[in-house]
Amino acid sequence: MGSKDELHNLFNKIVGSEIAKIRTDTNVGQEDFARKACVSRQWVSRFETGKSGMNLYNFFRFTDAVGINVAELFDNICNQFRRESKPILQAREDAKYKKYLEQAKKRH
Repeated sequence: MGSKDELHNLFNKIVGSEIAKIRTDTNVGQEDFARKACVSRQWVSRFETGKSGMNLYNFFRFTDAVGINVAELFDNICNQFRRESKPILQAREDAKYKKYLEQAKKRH
């Protein structure tokens, strides 16, 4: 899997887990949450586990469904993504550097 896919999947997982945490902390079940957000319970499940992503429109529908402070949630998501994406980004940079060194050896 490429690093772009890894980063995309990581982001989906973080967003889903953050909303799931808030949903459960506020004692809202998946069925009620789905009804309030106008989606299926199965979609909520797929989203919360990171198996489905969402667009910005759905993000705001979801935050409205459980009364989440969007700015605080987005800040939490961004901070967690920065922390968890570092190893992926570092591996990508390491691979680029290794490829550069191999090409330099071939030239000399």
